[in-house]
Amino acid sequence: MDLNKILVPIDGSKKSFEALDRAITLAGFTHGHVTGIYVIPHVIDGGPRTKAFDKQLEEDGKIILKKAAKRAGNKNVKFTTKILRGSPGHVTLHTAKAGKFDHIVMSTTGSGSATKDMIGSVSNHVLQKSKIPVYLIK
Repeated sequence: MDLNKILVPIDGSKKSFEALDRAITLAGFTHGHVTGIYVIPHVIDGGPRTKAFDKQLEEDGKIILKKAAKRAGNKNVKFTTKILRGSPGHVTLHTAKAGKFDHIVMSTTGSGSATKDMIGSVSNHVLQKSKIPVYLIK
């Protein structure tokens, strides 16, 4: 089983960081590469307020990915981050395919409204459409 390239969507929720921790552990067995992504949903142009909101989302993403990089720390893995834009599920799948990732590791729920006994809409979409193994962390 290849664990050389693992993609981890991170939305800042506790569960997404738990998924990151698991991905780092898995990649550590092969000295693999983990890429953490933060996806900014598309914000429709609407003037100064919309631009300020979009800028805040981007700043939030930078803070979250900086925290993720710190968590990856001095483990036996290479860790990179990317801020992307679009629908989180679609962007995750596109990134996994374009980057030729071996696995996706993500939480069953993120910062959305799904409860711990549910699977979130993004996780469900990725699980149903992915051509590569998806590990869901509950």
